[in-house]
Amino acid sequence: MYQVEKNDSKHICPNDDIAAYVDGELSAEAETAFERHISECEACARGLLDQRQFLAALTASLDDTSSVQLPADFTKRVVSNAESTVAGVRRPNELLTAVCITAALFVFSLFAFGGEAFAIATTLEAVGERVLALGLFVLRLAGGLAFAIAVISRSLVSSFEPAGLIILVTVLFTAVFVFYSSGRLTGRRGT
Repeated sequence: MYQVEKNDSKHICPNDDIAAYVDGELSAEAETAFERHISECEACARGLLDQRQFLAALTASLDDTSSVQLPADFTKRVVSNAESTVAGVRRPNELLTAVCITAALFVFSLFAFGGEAFAIATTLEAVGERVLALGLFVLRLAGGLAFAIAVISRSLVSSFEPAGLIILVTVLFTAVFVFYSSGRLTGRRGT
């Protein structure tokens, strides 16, 4: 849509075919109709002239490569500058700083919520209790499995029979395989 001011009034044309006309995307009938429209509509004629002037200036600026000369090692300079500006990101106490900032933002948000902070704190307490219960369950399960493996391996090793030793090696390989597989399934890698 283009507008033209004429005698303290604005004329706005709803025709949006200027870009399609300039790009040659109109059919023959639509192009003929648009050319007729341009002869009658001053706003569209002005818009078409503006588009053509813009495209000519853009083409001239893109064709003029003599005005911009990049140094031969431009890419190397940009990469080394980018790498040197990232120096402070990997500090040893970065985790502690992040935890302190997060805690400060949490306390600030509690004050910002005012009366609703109690409801938020209650919800967070309930979530915390569930997470703690889940963590204790996992720890107890791991402890029970470790105790069971220790008891079975101790009883098998005490007999020193070849069959017991084969069973012990099989149990140990199975345990290592299960722990390795569970780490791969959850996305953690073994170290």
